[in-house]
Order: sequence, then structure tokens, then C-alpha cells
Amino acid sequence: MKLSSTTEEKLKQEVISLLEKGKPNWDIPHTIDSAKWMKRLVEKEGGNEKILVSAMYLHDIGYPELEAGYSFKQYMGIKMKHAEKGAAFGDKILRKIGDYSEDEIKEITFFVLNHDKHDNLETHNRQLVFEADGLAQINWLEVKPSFNKADCQRFLDEYFEKERPEERWKTETGKRYRKELLKKAQQYLMD
Repeated sequence: MKLSSTTEEKLKQEVISLLEKGKPNWDIPHTIDSAKWMKRLVEKEGGNEKILVSAMYLHDIGYPELEAGYSFKQYMGIKMKHAEKGAAFGDKILRKIGDYSEDEIKEITFFVLNHDKHDNLETHNRQLVFEADGLAQINWLEVKPSFNKADCQRFLDEYFEKERPEERWKTETGKRYRKELLKKAQQYLMD
């Protein structure tokens, strides 16, 4: 099912108002980029655009405020709780918008709650959420990271490669884009 442009715009506005309170210079562009990647993945790999793109808009709305210049260590310290908060906020937003059934709300909030749990990627939709978020995490030439370059390297080494190793990527589209973006991320670090 397609996500209507009217519903997407309402969702985007609700999300942006919450993301403005999150990680400075990162949450909004990362979220918009993850929705873009999800649209590409759905186009090539199939899936319910309404559910999956909505999940990507909502996936990081649970981060508390962090000051500009936050470090990788500060980020990792708050990372695990954001999904619970995001799922609760997401439920309220989807109900407010009113264009979602109970089953759609349940599925979308499940993806928000579990988007950073990478041990259960057994369904196609969970895989697509994993891949869209991962692609948006390393698309640094389009979405500048808010970490300094040393913390960007730490992110790649200590988080990305550990949590999102090559063997966890299952779609051909995701694998191809991952490879391209990792090369560009390394280029970003060398510039």
C-alpha cells in the first residue's frame, strides 16, 4: 500500500516538531534520509510503503535533548531507551493523524520499538527497516554527521560494523548501497 502525500506531509510535520528537540543537526536530516532510503528499498524489493516509510519517519523520535557537539559515548549512553519512547510517541502521532488502522499502528510501532534490535531480522519488513536505517546512518556526503571525525571512525568501527556487518544485509539493493556508502564514508573521513 502506498503512503499518500497528504498523510506523509502530516506525519513529517509532527515528527519534525519532536526531532527539533533531539540530536542537533542529525535527527531531522537522518530521518528524512531514512524515509528516502526506505522508498528506494520498497520500490526495488517490495513491501508496504505506508507501513515502512511511516516507521522510518518515527524511528528516532524518542531521543532526549543532546547539546551540539555530543560525543559517540554520550550517544551510546542514551541509545537503547529511545526506541521505547519513540514507539509511545509514535502511537500518539499516528492516532492524531487518523489515517492508520489499529493493525497499521501496531505494526509501525513494533518497527519503531525494535529498529535497533538486530538479532531478529526474520521478516522482509524487519530487514528493510534495518537496511534503510543503516543506509541513512552512513550517507555522510549527503547528511553530514554530527560527530567529529574521530567519533565517526569509532561509530563505524565500534557500532556499525559490529551491529550491521555485511552478512546481516539480505536485499541486493541494500547490499549494493551499503558498499557504495561505506566507500563514501571512508572518503568523507579522509577529506
